[in-house]
Amino acid sequence: MHFTEDKPAGNYIINEYSKNSVTINRHCYKSSLYISPNTLIESIQHTTSPQLDRDAVQFIIDLKPEIVILGCGESLQFPDASVVAYFAQCNIGFEAMDHAAACRTYSVLSSEQRDVGALLLLNN
Repeated sequence: MHFTEDKPAGNYIINEYSKNSVTINRHCYKSSLYISPNTLIESIQHTTSPQLDRDAVQFIIDLKPEIVILGCGESLQFPDASVVAYFAQCNIGFEAMDHAAACRTYSVLSSEQRDVGALLLLNN
């Protein structure tokens, strides 16, 4: 049997995650961020899903990913329905999940060379 290693597309790879952090390219981050295969934005002010509004996610809409994963901490918290509707209106898939599931899902979709972004809300 022949094995091949999956290589994630792009420059930014999640190496590991914990309850309140995510390690990307061997650098540990402890505050909210947005990651896609070729983009890393660290200056995210929001730490919980209910804080999000259309203005807060406009930068993601402008990047035009195929799908966005929202990692909302230890437990699933949905943003306001208007935020979810805004992604749909812009033809961008959107899924909210806990932090661990969001990191795993991002890694899988990235390795499949999908145009995926993850907004990881870390509240330390």
